[in-house]
Amino acid sequence: MYALVDCNNFYVSCERIFKPNLRHQPIVVLSNNDGCVISRSNEAKKLGIPMAAAAFEYKSKFKELGIHVFSSNYALYGDMSNRVYRILQNYTPEVEVYSIDECFLHFNNFSNHALDECCRKLRGEILQKTLLPTCIGIAPTKALAKAANHIAKKFPQLEGVHLIDTDEKRLKALQWLNIEDVWGIGRRMSKKLKSKGVHKAIQFTELPDEYVRRQFSVVGLRLKKELEGISVLEMEELQSKKHIATTRSFDTTYTDKEYLTERNYHFCRNLCCQTAQTKGNLPVGNYFCLYQ
Repeated sequence: MYALVDCNNFYVSCERIFKPNLRHQPIVVLSNNDGCVISRSNEAKKLGIPMAAAAFEYKSKFKELGIHVFSSNYALYGDMSNRVYRILQNYTPEVEVYSIDECFLHFNNFSNHALDECCRKLRGEILQKTLLPTCIGIAPTKALAKAANHIAKKFPQLEGVHLIDTDEKRLKALQWLNIEDVWGIGRRMSKKLKSKGVHKAIQFTELPDEYVRRQFSVVGLRLKKELEGISVLEMEELQSKKHIATTRSFDTTYTDKEYLTERNYHFCRNLCCQTAQTKGNLPVGNYFCLYQ
């Protein structure tokens, strides 16, 4: 069985650790250079703040609605992510870091009831030791674990954990899950499926295998099998970085050549620092700076 552990509104939750008075307050965290919204509290979502909202366009609205705005603090987020990872390793040696706030876990030799209890204990330990709220989805495949996690987030009565351990639960989950929310289905694929009348995950699994392979390649077929309860995606080991980058977006158009040169120098210096921190683990290759 697979479990997906996902930290809720991760960047916002990290900021709240040291500011508990903001626990029920609307909060947004901005990207590099305060460009756009990359994390929102549930309260901010209810106020209609969209993901990736340009900060300079919503500046007055943030103030009007009393939304607390934070610049991103990746040192903090990385540290908290590592703390969660260390806790996960105490429950199973098979842990795949999927992103800074998500990890897949693989469990062997657990009864379904014991696994549900184990994951509830895990969720409680993460909250106790890091103060980070999480949701956990458990299922026979990684794609279904993603779906189970989505359900755990949407239904508070589940108390943060949902287990798909029967075909009845699997079908019920797929009947509820919108096609655009299926793990691995991007905007283009979702649009194409909807044009064919496929709006729910269950409808995707009802398509013929040959059609799915022809339209969406073997990747789409693997996803279909995963949703059918057939595990074809294995756990992946953490790999060394193949590239690193420093990127920023400006809040307006700049034409001052000296200012842009200074900014470019600053970003190159940051990139050199990142390269040094890899301790020589970057592959030999081409290193270049690209800017306009």
